[in-house]
Amino acid sequence: MKAVVPSQSSRRFTEKTSRAYHDQLDDEALAYLTGPERLLTEESINLHRIGVVRSPEPGHEHVTGYLSIPYLTPGGECISIRFRKLGEGPGPKYRSIAGDIPRMYGTEALQRGTRNICVTEGEFDRIIANQCGLPAVGIPGANSWEPVWRRLLVQFDAVYILHDDDEPGRELAAKVANSGLDNVRPIPMTGGDVTSFFAAHDRDGLRAKLGA
Repeated sequence: MKAVVPSQSSRRFTEKTSRAYHDQLDDEALAYLTGPERLLTEESINLHRIGVVRSPEPGHEHVTGYLSIPYLTPGGECISIRFRKLGEGPGPKYRSIAGDIPRMYGTEALQRGTRNICVTEGEFDRIIANQCGLPAVGIPGANSWEPVWRRLLVQFDAVYILHDDDEPGRELAAKVANSGLDNVRPIPMTGGDVTSFFAAHDRDGLRAKLGA
């Protein structure tokens, strides 16, 4: 089992690799990220160091053509990378480094000193929430909740679960609530997920959904 805290050599590799893939961003990847499917701003893309794998590092050949999503510490260091297929097509949509453990995405939001925080399904939904001025962390999929993460969320007055409007999303909200937290507020993203809700209702609509 991979250690929770990566070794120094692993951290050096992922830091270097995340920057290399960010530098490999091209027109195709940017068009997808900023287009109607993802709606990310270039500022967000740079802030989160999103990249694309065009010249893979050793061991990453199987994710050639995938987007790279670095998991950054609050200090901005990359400790892990997850990969997402660029667009649709055959094969796994998401891939992780072999042996890596599930991690919470966007943990810098935990240190902003806000009274409330949002939890989203997936990294890109977290970035959209952040674009809308909502402090948020992301869970890498509805089935990836780790009970130990409750220790990171117990400090908040309210934890808004911006879950997908489907059965897995509702199950995620229940898992978080049943992990020992009494501050959970499930907020279904009517008709889809955070990104689709944002596409339909814009920044103000998403914030209004939470009463922000």
